[in-house]
Amino acid sequence: MDSVRREFLYKILVEFGIPMKPVKLIKMCLNETNNRVQVGKHMSDMFPITSGSKQLSPLLFHFALKYATRMVQANRWT
Repeated sequence: MDSVRREFLYKILVEFGIPMKPVKLIKMCLNETNNRVQVGKHMSDMFPITSGSKQLSPLLFHFALKYATRMVQANRWT
């Protein structure tokens, strides 16, 4: 699986000590995203984007992967 649920990602950011203001800004950026599709000359209605994370994904995925690595190491060595 190559995705992380957004709500879980926000909790991970807080756990890593990211201040709430940037977490809220990231949340706004990810949750308030809409798009349209153009096919030829026809433009679709706006629709919400409910998954994915645009340009922030590499950084956010890094936090999720680091968290997962820590959890695996903690369980492995105990």
